[in-house]
Amino acid sequence: MPKSLVAAVVLHTLLGNVFLVLLKYFAGTFAGSTALVAEAIHSSGDILVSLAVLISIKVAGKPADGRHHYGHGKIESLCSSALGLLMIFIGFELARDSLALLGAGVHAVPGLIALYVSAAGILIKELMYRYTASACRKTGNQLLLADAWHHRSDVLLSSAVFLSIAGARAGFPFLEAVVTLLVSVLIIRLGFTFCRRGLGELVDTAPEEALLEKIKAAATETPGVEGLHCLRARQFGSEVHVELHIGVDENLRVSQGHAVAREVKQSLLRTFPVIRHVLVHVNPLPGKHNSEQER
Repeated sequence: MPKSLVAAVVLHTLLGNVFLVLLKYFAGTFAGSTALVAEAIHSSGDILVSLAVLISIKVAGKPADGRHHYGHGKIESLCSSALGLLMIFIGFELARDSLALLGAGVHAVPGLIALYVSAAGILIKELMYRYTASACRKTGNQLLLADAWHHRSDVLLSSAVFLSIAGARAGFPFLEAVVTLLVSVLIIRLGFTFCRRGLGELVDTAPEEALLEKIKAAATETPGVEGLHCLRARQFGSEVHVELHIGVDENLRVSQGHAVAREVKQSLLRTFPVIRHVLVHVNPLPGKHNSEQER
């Protein structure tokens, strides 16, 4: 799937975040809701995240060159780690603010408009999550996955703000700080998840075992393959690079052995869209004819 689709998805959600920031800020100021104003400031960080994602997509999509023989795909992993760090930072900031509010013990009661705007924010953010997650399933892009779950964390935060506003209007103003503290823990946990995934890709972590087993099965089922001696794979941004050693009949001509290797490569590229680079090494094995003679 072309990078242009990924960029289009991020651009659309960027415009949605701009709308939400303006809506929450002015509604929060008018209704006297500090929680909604704080959420607007948090959403402005989403705009910066989307801009960073757009920039990384443009750079990561650049083809291989003389200095980067394997392309620039790992920039996606680097940016995924950066998004994770940002989520951790936001989570700690929210936790600190909520603890400060609990310590102060003084909370204003927001106007009704703040409740309506907060509910609208939940709906819009959930639509952003579903839209981005759907595009991620089509493209396999890890940046979209990180961005999608960032939208989902915003849904949790917006829900916390909605509950805190409703609780404040019902006579329980402390709920704002308590719920925000709980959500901040979830955001921090999610941030660590993306940092671990992004950093794992940067150190050439192998893809999931299930994918490796499918690759192994597809290679060994290719006509002419007598055995599989080695299989290595690594995550390269949203792509997977594979290296494998296959065994072929030693009686085959060199051109025939290379034809088998070429078929293995094409089979893997056809079967697994996530695989973008395949290196096949051919090892000669005693052929069936020789084995029968030995017996």
